[in-house]
Amino acid sequence: MKEDLKKKLKMLADKYEVPAFIEKDPSQFMHRFSDVRNQEIAAFISANLAFGNRKQILQHIEIILNSAGADISSWILSEKYKSLFPLIEKSFYRVYTCKDMNLFFEGIKNILKEYGSLGLVFRKAYEKNTNLYLSQLIPEFFDKECKLIARGKNGAAKKLNMFLRWMVRNNSPVDLGLWTDWYPKEKLLMPLDTHVMQEATKFGLIPSKADGSIQAASLKTAVALTKEMEEAFPGDPVRGDFALFGLGVDE
Repeated sequence: MKEDLKKKLKMLADKYEVPAFIEKDPSQFMHRFSDVRNQEIAAFISANLAFGNRKQILQHIEIILNSAGADISSWILSEKYKSLFPLIEKSFYRVYTCKDMNLFFEGIKNILKEYGSLGLVFRKAYEKNTNLYLSQLIPEFFDKECKLIARGKNGAAKKLNMFLRWMVRNNSPVDLGLWTDWYPKEKLLMPLDTHVMQEATKFGLIPSKADGSIQAASLKTAVALTKEMEEAFPGDPVRGDFALFGLGVDE
């Protein structure tokens, strides 16, 4: 990577990784809570609903959190989510049905009952499989019929990688850094949002298709882009997410 591009990426990251970033971002919801367990859950809900129109994303997360109240974990453990999400195929948000949401919260409930928190169970899973990315291990805790959780060994897992950025990166006004002590920042992967793919292609960080269009997101692409970002942000490559995503939204 050329020095001028490194400087530009650092400048962009400095511009966008600021407290004001969370005002229109799904990451805002995890900042409403002070205890770790509820922060993890709020972040996990928010990240897994984060696709499509940002205004609609925020509105639908708000519906859930308004129903859950101040203690999301208790709301889930008492199965009150079933009143909001009966096992029917009625749409809740875009392709996600009430049944999908029910299965999603059922998975979280089972984790909380058996392990106490999302962080604890995901840590145990990673420590048994340190050769894999954590985003590859999380889906095993959820019903295969639940559409919210990205599956497939070659998928980009954008939503899970964004969630992990929130949980692992520390010293940030946006990311919480709750899991920094056991999951290395160097092993985070760039969340391949549409904006990120677009800007990464423009900068030549990832190749375009033969016809000049943007390639499809994949695990291979996420790994390649993360390696490029390591040059600009040594030891903290996914800080580059702020640079590319922020620029893409502004444009």
